[in-house]
Formats: sequence, C-alpha cells, structure tokens
Amino acid sequence: MDLMGEESALPVVTDVLQLTEAHRAAVKVIRRMQYFVARRKFQQARKPYDVRDVIEQYSQGHLNMMVRIKELQRRLDHSLGKPAFFLSEKGLDKGYYTAGARLIRLEDKITKIDQKLDDILILLKDQLAIQQLPHCSGSTPSTFSLSVPTPETHAISSEA
Repeated sequence: MDLMGEESALPVVTDVLQLTEAHRAAVKVIRRMQYFVARRKFQQARKPYDVRDVIEQYSQGHLNMMVRIKELQRRLDHSLGKPAFFLSEKGLDKGYYTAGARLIRLEDKITKIDQKLDDILILLKDQLAIQQLPHCSGSTPSTFSLSVPTPETHAISSEA
C-alpha cells in the first residue's frame, strides 16, 4: 500500500491536545498490550532454570572446548615441522611426534655429532704428532696432544 499516494482521512496531529478520545483510547490499548507482552517476557526470564537443561548446556560447552583444544594441539604439532626429519635411527620414538620427543631426538643427534667431532679432533692431533715426530728429536707424541689421553692415544704412543 502506498500511503503517500492516498489521501489520509486522519488529520495530521502535532500536539496531544489535538487527539480525539478514540485516538487516545487506541494509544492506551496499544501501550497496555506492549506492557503485557514485556511483563510476560520478564516473567519468563525470571523462571528458575531446569537443572537438566543447565547440565546439558554445560556438557555441550565442555565438549566444544575439548574439540577446540584438540584442534589447537594438532595445529601446534603440525606447525613445528615434519616429524620424519626428527626420527631416530633406533626407531624407539617413531610413534611420538610431540615437540618434546622431537627435541629429545634432536639433542641425541647433536650429542652424537659432538662425540664424532671430538674423535676426529683426537685423531688429527695424533696424526699431527706422528708427522712431527721424525722432525723433533727426543719429543714424544704426548707433548703435542692437547686433549686428555684416550686409549687410542696410549696405543699410538706405546708403539712409537
């Protein structure tokens, strides 16, 4: 319905005193109906909760929170890198892709590399001592070794 195009039978009211008794009664009825609707909504909001409904809502919220936590854990594990890179040679920790297990495997590899570098350093020092032995008269290989003697260095020095 186009209200602008039609002529309105009701006059335009600019002041409350211009309203007729019928208009005032209609406004009172509309306001009374609005009051009753608001009062009914307020009374429904004041009703005590059903315990079963509360427990069900709590359970749903708890379940939703657990799903979110699991998703965050999965994303965290995924973002820390490919698990295949951190697998140990022994195969003991292959089932554990957590950050802690990966760090343990990485530390093990670093320890092995450090031990190998120490062994290589000892061998190089012994080789240097053997090469300098003919040039230096009266000196022993143990004077050229800067590291703590190991069974390998004792075997080399006893042969000389």
